Amino acid sequence: MKFNIEKREISTLTALVHRAASNKSTIPVLSGLHISIDPETGLTMTATDMEIGIKASTTNVDVVEAGSVLVNAAYFADFIRLLPDTIISFELNKEASKLNISYGRSSSKLNIYLESEYPDLPISKMEHKVTIPQDILKEGLRKTSFAAAANHFRQVFTGVLFDQMPGGVMKIVASDTHRLAYYTCALEKQDIESFKFVIPIRTVNEIMRFLEDSPEPINIATSENNVIFYKEDVLLLSRLIEGQYPNYESVIPANFTTEINVKTKILASSLGRAKTMPTDDKFQIQHVQFILQQQEAILNSYSESMGEISEVIEDIEIQGETDLKIAFNTNYFLDAIKIFESECDSVIIKFSGALSPALIKNPEKENYLYILVPMRTNN
Repeated sequence: MKFNIEKREISTLTALVHRAASNKSTIPVLSGLHISIDPETGLTMTATDMEIGIKASTTNVDVVEAGSVLVNAAYFADFIRLLPDTIISFELNKEASKLNISYGRSSSKLNIYLESEYPDLPISKMEHKVTIPQDILKEGLRKTSFAAAANHFRQVFTGVLFDQMPGGVMKIVASDTHRLAYYTCALEKQDIESFKFVIPIRTVNEIMRFLEDSPEPINIATSENNVIFYKEDVLLLSRLIEGQYPNYESVIPANFTTEINVKTKILASSLGRAKTMPTDDKFQIQHVQFILQQQEAILNSYSESMGEISEVIEDIEIQGETDLKIAFNTNYFLDAIKIFESECDSVIIKFSGALSPALIKNPEKENYLYILVPMRTNN
């Protein structure tokens, strides 16, 4: 095996792929990065820890001799990243079990792993398939994944649900049971049956690294235990989270008694200041009280150890009942408003009482909802 490639090209490819390798596994080859070179397909890199796998390729390479090798992923990525911006030459010395790397007048030799023990990615026998524009998928994941639980005894709440409906409607949902982010997108009509699956947040993070802000398509296909996301030069495979996702539609309120229209920047700024108020022994979770009275809204944040913040939210429109005092997790409230702040000047917030979930949405779009469950307080 022998090839030459620009440092920038191989560094980009390595940075994308190597993160799928294991850094904890008792199986040494799973900490490896598989490098394959071929005159027709160019340079292909693969890494997997058996929970997630990434394969990416480039044809911007000078192939001298075809072949393949397995090296330590973490070290190789760090080493390549620190090389000078020049042409890098790679040559496999099988007899010495070394990968020779030359750059300018310098050179290094890396130990290699036994390649025959490296597993193939299980990408065969995929059943359901759907195609979605990359920018749509990227937006859907950005607007939902943050609402998933970091830890939960029901594993499905630690991931993101994809719910493909007949006729081309895809729903992307995440919830930690205290909040729910719900995104829908209408895809071009595709001849597919309905199916659903849940992917881990780690998978979401890796997908986001190679999705482009472009309508160019990316394909999604599933099997019983795995899902793959793939486009022309990148493929990501992930294990699915097992378990039945609850009926998320049932927690979306249908009726409301109060509706407000409030400027996102004003509300985000006020919540940001409220977030500075520390928690204390009485309330372990930082929260704000949202008070509606007559035609004004007040945001209160209190700490026994630090003091109190009370702000009038100006430039607000209120419809319906105005006698309402409701408490929310400050971070959960702010997370949602930050999402909306990037796309709209104001948000609609709908309430149906102090103990019922609130609904937050863009006044001009119907494809994204954020449901926020209130906190119970003694105030």
